[in-house]
Amino acid sequence: MKSSTGVEPIRHAVTVEADQERTFGTFTRRLVTWWPIDSFAIEPGNVQDVCLEEHVGGRIYEVLQDGRERDWGRILRWEPPALVAFTWEVIQGPAFTEVELVFKPLGPSLTRVEMTHKGWENLSPMLMGHYLAHRSGWSLILGRLQSALSA
Repeated sequence: MKSSTGVEPIRHAVTVEADQERTFGTFTRRLVTWWPIDSFAIEPGNVQDVCLEEHVGGRIYEVLQDGRERDWGRILRWEPPALVAFTWEVIQGPAFTEVELVFKPLGPSLTRVEMTHKGWENLSPMLMGHYLAHRSGWSLILGRLQSALSA
């Protein structure tokens, strides 16, 4: 559904060969093992770890080689193993977008991951250039998750 400004949320979904619990855990606890940090990070090529604090209000952040931390966002909803939602602060504000991931079990070892990235209408026109990059980026990122869980 389009917002009143005509900017559609970015939606992408993948089906992975893993149960809901493992899929959720890999997304939330093992980000650095599958996220393409060499190209999709605040400081690409300088990331040592990616951490997610598992509670509402918790941070998602990258830890750089020198120990500094750079925030990606804050947890808005935490409902393991079914849902996680967070602000996306990689695009420097003052307004931020939001990402929601729903993990739907399709069978004993099959899960559908549905991602919605919304709130683009909150960004200034100058920042809207990030929209197209994120549309293609999320496809690559969730494809990496899918590959990691199918290995």
